[in-house]
Parts: sequence; structure tokens; C-alpha cells
Amino acid sequence: MTGIGLSRQSIQSRCLCSFWLQQMGCATSSSRIGQAQGQPHREVTQVIDLKQHNAAVRPSTSQKIFIPTNVQRIEVKPLHSNSTAPILSDGRISYRDIRSASLHSLAGSVTSPRRGVSTASRSMASSGDMHFEVVERGSLYGLDYRLYFKGPNGFISPWHDIPLYANEANNTFNMIVEIPRWTNAKMEMATAEPLNPIKQDEKKGLPRFVHNIFPYKGYIWNYGALPQTWEDPSHVVPETGAKGDNDPIDVIEIGSKVHKRGAVVQVKILGTVALIDEGETDWKLVAIDVNDPVAAQLNDIEDVNKHFPGLLHASVEWFRVYKIPAGKPANQFAFDGNFKDKEFALRVILETHEFWKKLVKEPSPKLNTTCQVPDAAHHLTADFGKEVISKSAEPGPVKPLPDDVDTWHFVSATAKL
Repeated sequence: MTGIGLSRQSIQSRCLCSFWLQQMGCATSSSRIGQAQGQPHREVTQVIDLKQHNAAVRPSTSQKIFIPTNVQRIEVKPLHSNSTAPILSDGRISYRDIRSASLHSLAGSVTSPRRGVSTASRSMASSGDMHFEVVERGSLYGLDYRLYFKGPNGFISPWHDIPLYANEANNTFNMIVEIPRWTNAKMEMATAEPLNPIKQDEKKGLPRFVHNIFPYKGYIWNYGALPQTWEDPSHVVPETGAKGDNDPIDVIEIGSKVHKRGAVVQVKILGTVALIDEGETDWKLVAIDVNDPVAAQLNDIEDVNKHFPGLLHASVEWFRVYKIPAGKPANQFAFDGNFKDKEFALRVILETHEFWKKLVKEPSPKLNTTCQVPDAAHHLTADFGKEVISKSAEPGPVKPLPDDVDTWHFVSATAKL
């Protein structure tokens, strides 16, 4: 490879909606949840089908119920279940076994209870009040490893069923963490597989790990993607002259917390850079966890330079050279590697969201779009999800890391040209 030198060492504003409920049969509840919170609440003994967006719900009759955000608490008793679903004072709905709930339409307001499961194979992915159970199958660092997401109605597709927005009015988004900071295993959502689990990428029949290039160790941010986005490979991006890379749009989360693989994190978008990766446009969004101590001070890309000096430069250099130790050339960038601002990044997100909307309606897509989205061409049922899991590998022990995973690589200056 000409010009490249390497050496190796190792989300209460009050709601104006009206509350309509005929013959609802309310009674004071002694729910343990209400007692624990110390808040008054009432129990609705009518079935509610949570199919409308946010706090608007439809019961089993033809009536509609609009839950105002100033209601202290309402306990909804679902059909064929002794469990309850508290509707909280700010209009959010905490899911407890409501079988007809539609996860994707709740737009980030679903909470499911923790279950007594082994942390070796199951844990929780959370975005504020939205919680998903994640189920690991196979062996970590093995080619059979899969991390599945489970919502109120059973298994879901994180790519399609987790909402893009955590709070659309505030332009906060849900990020799915695929790779925690400082780690090397190249994990990604399997866009062609049923349920789109997170799996480890492979190269030459082996699990793929990114190399450490001095002075970096693995990924230097939490790395993941925005759900319900898609970089259309048939669309030439005017600003870059290259087609999309056929994946959800990538995110680098620059906050202090090292998030777990499979975490669903509410983030604010600050800007973006356009990587040209093997001839394809590969947007990298810059974001920060809304709960990060510095988040309130970061509102646009220039704020990153002010509060995190050097990080944007290091990020471009990381993306430029990270494939070189694997024998590939340095990556190129649009805009001379300069970052675009928040407004630009939000336009890119909206465009890729529209591409995704078209994708899930395709009758014969090349990627797997089976999901719970109402107008999707391929609908995901609970039975289908169970079948997929039953065919996956049983949980196994963690595979040993490769001997060279900690090796440092030194790239000469000419490799950056």
C-alpha cells in the first residue's frame, strides 16, 4: 500500500385535552406502586388498547380516552390480566403486561418492569422512561452472538420498533448503543436478519475487532445508530456525490458515561461529519446523552470545540485511519472533513427517516423489515419472535478475546493524506 507506514505494538406542562370516560367504574386502588410513590390514583376497570400516539388511547369500546397530564395517577387493568399500568402525572404510561399495547406508537413512553432473570443472558435497555429487556444468545465475541430486544408485546426490532424520537418537540432522539466506548468488538444491528439483533461483524470468517491506533483505544466514544433511519443505497447524496451505505445512520455519543451494549439512550444532536467509506456516504452524527452533566452547555457543533477541545479533530483522525491496519486505505471525507452544524444534521436525520418509512412499506425489501409498525409490509407477531429466538444459539460462555486485541498500531503521517 503506497504511502502508508505501519508498525505494531500492542425527555408538568398541563395538557389541554379533555378526559372522556363513560361508565368507567373508578375505585381507589391500593397498588404498591402508588403507595411507594405516595401519590393518589384511581383504578380504571376498563380495557384500554394503547394504539394512539402518546397519551391518547382507545378502549375496547368505540370510545376514545385522552389522558390529561395533570391527572395524578390512573391504574389501568388490562384484559385477561391482574397486572396494572399506571398512567403517571405527566401523561406517561408505564407498561405492565397490556397485551394490546403498540410499542412503536408510544414514542418513548413505555416502561416495563424488571424481571428476575440472569444478567448473564438478560438485562434492561433504557431510554428515560422507556425500558426494553435485552436478551443475549450465543457467546459474546462469537459469531453466534446475538443481542435481541424485547418489548411489551414480545420481541421487537430495535431498528424498526424503537421510536426515532425520544421527544420530537425538543429534538431529542433515541440512540441504540452498539459499541461501548473503549471497546474493540465491531458490533452492529443485523439489518438482514429477523428481529435485527445486535451481532458482531465478521471478517474472513472470524469475529471482527477494530485495531488500536496510537493514541486511541478501541472506539473513542459510545457508538451506535438512530432507529427508524436508513441511508438509501440507491440515493446519491448531493453534498457528497456518493450513495448511502444501506444502514441506519450512525451516532457517536461523546458524553462521559460508558453505556452498555444494547442501551437505548436519549441524545441531543450537535452536528455531523460525512465519511466516504469505500465509496459510500456514511454520516456520523455527533450527539450527547441528555443526562450528561455537560449536556445543557452543548447545543451545536461549535460548543463541542469549546467544552471538549480536540475531540472533533481526534474523531476525524480516528475515522480516517482506523481501517489501515486491516490493509485498507485511509477513509475520505466530504466537506474536507469539516463538521456540519446541528441544523444540517437534523435535515439529514429527517431525510433518512423518510427513506426508512419507504423501506418498511416495500413488499420485497432486500433487508429484514418485519416489525410492529402498523403500515409496514411485513408485520411482526409474538409467535414469530418466539420462533426466531428458539432457533438462535443457546447462551454460552464468553469467548476469549484475540491475543492481538490490545496491540497498538502506529500509522505514519503519510497515511493521513
